Amino acid sequence: MKHTALISILTTSLLAPSAFAANVDLKTANQKASYALGIDLAKSFEKQGLEVDSKALMLGLTDVMNKQKIRLTPEEMQQAVETVKQNLIKKQMEARKALGEKNAKAGQAFLEQNKNKPGVKVTKSGLQYVVLKEGKGTPPTDSDYITANYEGTDINGKVFDSSYQRGTPIEIQMHDVIGGWSEALKMMKPGSKWKIFVPPSLGYGSKGAGKVIGPNQTLIFTIEMITYSKDKPSH
Repeated sequence: MKHTALISILTTSLLAPSAFAANVDLKTANQKASYALGIDLAKSFEKQGLEVDSKALMLGLTDVMNKQKIRLTPEEMQQAVETVKQNLIKKQMEARKALGEKNAKAGQAFLEQNKNKPGVKVTKSGLQYVVLKEGKGTPPTDSDYITANYEGTDINGKVFDSSYQRGTPIEIQMHDVIGGWSEALKMMKPGSKWKIFVPPSLGYGSKGAGKVIGPNQTLIFTIEMITYSKDKPSH
């Protein structure tokens, strides 16, 4: 939420920052809405990892609402915001790098132990898999469209995606899937069901995938190949 939106809604006059918290009432709809907007703004700062000086923030709001002279020049404000922004980006990058290193180490240890379990096979690329059910026919090729059910988890068993939960199988062209899927599917016949263990190099790598899959995460998928076709399925 932009600061201007917050200021436009806060129509009551603001007291000095030191006195505001002690004297504020939360009785009217406007007061409650203003408080809710403050909560929303604070949560936004927290989510972004911003360390905001609440007194300075309230001082800025107070000066604008009471039509006081702005205490900093536009250049000073822009420079300060840019400095904080760059520091935040650096902090986030360092945290993500540390998480990636942690995930890579945990995944490597998991795969090293997992490869010795009964039924686990390992390909040259490092993909590990277990055949849960054999299918019939021939596997798909890179240009085919596959229809499959699947469930994806991390190495601790936490589900991050599941067509079973959605109640609808996925329909996707082979060249649009991650490397681990592509390699496995090209060995799977229709009707087969496999459990594959995907190292980061065959998954989403150091970038991860949004908020669901972190950097360098090893992933586990149970895949049930239903069918495939040369043409995109039509409905």
